[in-house]
Amino acid sequence: MKASITKAGLTLRVIAGTHNAILGIDLQENKRAGCLGFSIQRTDIGPAKHPLPTAKQPTRWLPNLLRFPGAKPEEDGAALTTETAPLQKFRWGDYTLSPATRYRYRVVPRYGQPGALTSRPELKDGVEVEVTTEDPASPETAVFFNRGAAASLAFETKFPGIKEVADLKADDEHAKQALAWLSNGLEEAILAYLGQATSKGFALHAAIYEFQKPELLRGLKEAVKRGVDVQVVVHHRKKTEKDTTADKNDKAIEAAELGAVVTLRKAGPQDAIMHNKFVVLLEKQGEEFKPRAVWSGSTNWTAGAIYGQLNVGHAIHDAEVADLYERYFQLLKADTDASEMKHALASLTPVSLLLPHGHKVTPIFSPQSADTMLHLYANLCQDASCLLVSAPFALSPIVLAALSKKSDGVLRYMLLDKQASLGKGEEVHLIEGDPSNSIAAATTLKSPLHDFQGGLLEGKESYHHAGIHIHSKIIAVDPFGSDPIIVTGSANFSRNSTEINDSNSLVIRGSTAVADIYATEFMRMFEHYHFRASVAANDDPAPLGLAADDRWSKKYYVKDSREEKDRRLFAGTS
Repeated sequence: MKASITKAGLTLRVIAGTHNAILGIDLQENKRAGCLGFSIQRTDIGPAKHPLPTAKQPTRWLPNLLRFPGAKPEEDGAALTTETAPLQKFRWGDYTLSPATRYRYRVVPRYGQPGALTSRPELKDGVEVEVTTEDPASPETAVFFNRGAAASLAFETKFPGIKEVADLKADDEHAKQALAWLSNGLEEAILAYLGQATSKGFALHAAIYEFQKPELLRGLKEAVKRGVDVQVVVHHRKKTEKDTTADKNDKAIEAAELGAVVTLRKAGPQDAIMHNKFVVLLEKQGEEFKPRAVWSGSTNWTAGAIYGQLNVGHAIHDAEVADLYERYFQLLKADTDASEMKHALASLTPVSLLLPHGHKVTPIFSPQSADTMLHLYANLCQDASCLLVSAPFALSPIVLAALSKKSDGVLRYMLLDKQASLGKGEEVHLIEGDPSNSIAAATTLKSPLHDFQGGLLEGKESYHHAGIHIHSKIIAVDPFGSDPIIVTGSANFSRNSTEINDSNSLVIRGSTAVADIYATEFMRMFEHYHFRASVAANDDPAPLGLAADDRWSKKYYVKDSREEKDRRLFAGTS
């Protein structure tokens, strides 16, 4: 949800997802002089349905890692906070929230001198707003992101006992807690989704590319024991001898004793991937099973997907959407060849360059017989005033052409696994040179977590996924507005995903709550990797610290600069 307030020239907007919130701040220009930053206070009001008594609601100033020049470390190891070391930027992310919980944020502009901060009389109490984080248990907002951030300072702070890779691989409670933290509820959500099929009155029909994580396969095996009609289609093509995905799937299926319910997707072409990661939940009505919901997203069933890469899982509780996925599943289960599949999908999920208005979920299945799907993505990118793109692999030239077009007033944020996703030569130059574009590529910093995730992604992931840290496929169009569009799923924004592979996308329009979740998770990872890239690029960086005067804010008031647009976008004052 979003909440905002403006008072005496100070604006605060808070955009809350499930585990994160973005605070957008704006300050009237005539009050910029002498401003040393912003103090941010958070009050934890408690669960949305059962708030804590006022006297028991904890309140604290949010932390800051930067201090003023000459400032002494806090006594007794106390944490440095924005009360005395104010935030010197206009956007802040709080990534420590709990789902379905109410919070109050207060922002106070600070003036005076370092060590003797003051406030303007009309803003001495600042401004405050309350927000409630989204509830993933709600059918409308069943979206789950893992943490995925390699070399995360938060991980090192939370698990100081993890000193080497062996500590994460140990069969003890500490390692289990660390892995659960990395999963962030994603693996647990898959298992809970499977657990909704409680008896022989239910069915689970799954199409999974990498079908290997024992705990998830065990979830299906338990469903079989409950009498659930379990059917699974798995990837079983082999382009080269280096591609061992099918072999790994075979071993996992044998170990889980699931061979009787698995169909192997073998039909050519062999360089195509059965790239789906969806599960349809069906419930018996009379003598027939009727689709009720579908789980989709970017998450393969591997340890690397849960603990290493950035991934998302999204459950759609919509019978019409689930029915389309079930019909697609039956085509996959029949091992339909490429020609027949394209013909069938042209009718099942025809692609239009115009999306229907209103709150609607539109699935699109691959392989397609034409590139209309890519032109749809390009049109969405080109028409956006604010655009967020997460792409693990090379973007189609059709999409790159849209991203290469300069447009006044537009802001684009791109989270890439590698800079090469932007193409080559002139394409990269055009996109990187456009001040409207902010780009973060997956940059890792040395740590035990980095080594652990690297081992998962280099040694155990598929031939196609080796070394991939950003694996979510997301396009978010105007996510902070009243008519946001989210593209998510297993399909990359490439020709292969569109015209060759078996894959799927969900285009979700008009759900501001879903957009808030995707946007806050996107910005969490964008900020992590953007900062790491700046550290990695500088062999001898100057010590970071706060400015002792108001010069820090000057760039945010340069007309039409990226910083000015960012300030106004997130505060909602543009």
